[in-house]
Amino acid sequence: MGKKGNSKANDGEKWGHDQHQDRLHKKIDKQKSSQEAQSSSSSKAIKGYHRSMLLSHDNHEKRQEGKLRLHISKTKREIEAIRRRLKSWDEVSERQQRRKSEEEEMKKRKREDEESAPGYKRKRKGRLGPETWKLRGAARPAWEVYDFDTRYIDPHMKAHQDALERAKRSLNTFHVCKGSFGKYDDDEGNKLEDRHGNNSPLMIESCRKFLSLSMQYALLNLEARKFKSARETLLEIIELEGVNTLKPLTNARCRLMRMYLEANRPDSARRLWEKLPTYYSSIWIRYSAALLEFVSWKILEEKGSSEESAKKLLAQAIRSNVYCAYYIAFHETFQQVMEYTDEVEDAEDGTLDQAIEYYNSEEMGNWVGTEGAVEWIRSVILESLDGDDDPESDEIGLKKSDLEWEEKLVKVEKDYEVMASAEDKNEDEVEEDSISEKEDLEGNGEASEVDFLMFTGMFRTGMDMLTDSGAFSSA
Repeated sequence: MGKKGNSKANDGEKWGHDQHQDRLHKKIDKQKSSQEAQSSSSSKAIKGYHRSMLLSHDNHEKRQEGKLRLHISKTKREIEAIRRRLKSWDEVSERQQRRKSEEEEMKKRKREDEESAPGYKRKRKGRLGPETWKLRGAARPAWEVYDFDTRYIDPHMKAHQDALERAKRSLNTFHVCKGSFGKYDDDEGNKLEDRHGNNSPLMIESCRKFLSLSMQYALLNLEARKFKSARETLLEIIELEGVNTLKPLTNARCRLMRMYLEANRPDSARRLWEKLPTYYSSIWIRYSAALLEFVSWKILEEKGSSEESAKKLLAQAIRSNVYCAYYIAFHETFQQVMEYTDEVEDAEDGTLDQAIEYYNSEEMGNWVGTEGAVEWIRSVILESLDGDDDPESDEIGLKKSDLEWEEKLVKVEKDYEVMASAEDKNEDEVEEDSISEKEDLEGNGEASEVDFLMFTGMFRTGMDMLTDSGAFSSA
């Protein structure tokens, strides 16, 4: 018995080319249909897999939020650690701890240098000598155990005496240094050593580190849209630095004012600028106050606000920084002239750099977005330029001399040239270690000089364009 064959073969018919082709085509069609069925089922599985993957894994935004939360927690722990030290500051213990950390750092650096030297072989650690042994129980000497021995020292009494001495030396820096926290001198340049009693460099360094970490913590909370924590931190910094100080170490006041404007809290912003001294010349405070008073008087028509109060605040703002007034009033012209303005950060009060920084911030959008605000400041400038200086004018009125910008700009440029020449002289007196370091210093100096002179030149060009176009023709 053999294998069952084909019916056509049994009938004696021979397979030809056509029969083979038909059978091959049927087989190929069957394979294609099975592949299409498998692909459709796999595509559905893939779609479901992508959906589950998106639901089970965080996207880029969530990962960044997680990193931000971790950074906030880490900064908060560092602040609490240094806060505990500053609340019970002990100069002796802090110096010992600093000396110990410096010695450990030197040993670590020395060990790294030895290990990086060519041909270094790690030394095998031998058995420690008896001088390192810690005796316990009956093996201890008598003077460590029995109180009748004259050399016996009670560890509990010794710890108590050390704690009493530490308490006598300790002081609360938040109370002692409040109003001039982290500063050696006051606004007038007088030393604060007599006032603090123990104004050591180590304590001042720790105070400044606390302020730096607090500002970092506030900025991180602002980025995370946690305005309550940011507000509490900024207010604490302002209280420590002193409300009446004119030269704070941080920009906590400016950040708080910008936060109030961003969160639409005009009442809080008003309380802030009314609490600060009127001769504080920060552009972020003065021009924000003028804008809010203009909105209260012109747009909202609130009780207690008037054109006189708005002009008074605007006059204070212009006296603090006259460049910003021209910048806002004729921002279309300066926008065409000024370049590389996004590189300016943390400029000093009353300077052209601070006016440029203010223009590139969100505050300029508030001025342009407020109906009639730019036209109002422009009309006040033209009206003041058209008038004469009145020697009997009070602080409400704006004098023509308050809008003088060219003399101030020339003076600043001369002061910068004197400072740059003094720095070049000091660099010539100091012996350089290598030619490459000298070239780096010269390159950095030239870059900073070009940046400063570039901004002053562009501002002067913008004012010349306004004069040629007749923008001050009514003056």
